[in-house]
Amino acid sequence: MSIAHRMIAARKIRTFWSSGPDGRAMFAEAFFLPLLISAGFRLAGVPRTQAALRRWSAAFPKPDSRVPHAVILDAVRAQRTIRRTLKIGGSCLVRSLSLWALLLRRGIPTDLRVGYRKKDGAMEGHAWLEYAGNPINEEPAVAGTYCVQENLVAFDRSLARLAR
Repeated sequence: MSIAHRMIAARKIRTFWSSGPDGRAMFAEAFFLPLLISAGFRLAGVPRTQAALRRWSAAFPKPDSRVPHAVILDAVRAQRTIRRTLKIGGSCLVRSLSLWALLLRRGIPTDLRVGYRKKDGAMEGHAWLEYAGNPINEEPAVAGTYCVQENLVAFDRSLARLAR
């Protein structure tokens, strides 16, 4: 490893340790959640994985007294840092559910959006989160190119039961 790479690694480690216990916990969750969610999709399917994330968030809350926008920015930053540095992130649905669980655990409810569009004759799907009607892990211009189907299929079966 070159000296430049060592200096970059040392700076990242210093940043991690200086983020405080709450920041380190958020980085740890941003690291582990995509791995667990990807495995959950394969073993239990999307609805059960999302339900498990909801139960985990409720069973182990980590309330944050800061304004929601500050917490959202920190969570998005942690997720992007983990994805960029360690190449862990998964598909847009995995990333969105990871961020959804991070924020739900901290008492910030967000809306998972799944949209579809036709591009070059093929259908494409994409997932992102919204808070107060604004995309938080996708550019608004990109999210606007997708048609969001409301009430198409509830990922979380517990939500489908509540709607009845």
